[in-house]
Amino acid sequence: MRILDADILSYALYDESPAHPYAWKVLEKGLLREVELYVTYTTILETYNVLYWFYRVRPLRNLLEKLKLTISGLSVVGTSLMGVNISLTENIPLGDGFLIATALEHRIPIIVSNDSHIASKAPKYGLIVENPLPKKIREKLSKWGRSRAE
Repeated sequence: MRILDADILSYALYDESPAHPYAWKVLEKGLLREVELYVTYTTILETYNVLYWFYRVRPLRNLLEKLKLTISGLSVVGTSLMGVNISLTENIPLGDGFLIATALEHRIPIIVSNDSHIASKAPKYGLIVENPLPKKIREKLSKWGRSRAE
């Protein structure tokens, strides 16, 4: 059982990302039911926002169809409002607090993410963090993201 963070889902759905092949492998295993893979409504919204506003994926209809098709093959769980408390306590972004709290509430032991807040805080709550991106890809992403913003 794993819960997917928006960063990994975004990379999986954005073919031009250097992280795409690694993130896609995780998503593909969930879609093929090789692993139980969960997402939250918040993760879906965050993924949409990244793809639409940051990566500028257009047209909107195609983006929504791709997102709908993808999430229909995953298990969607409700977001835990205890994430607000975790965000306050740990001084982390709200989306990260929601993800940690949701994993705890639904007894999902593994978070798939490359987010530094998740990596540093989730283990304090007994959760395992899997980052499917090799170090060289993480380094490439930081440079790639800056060049896209310019």
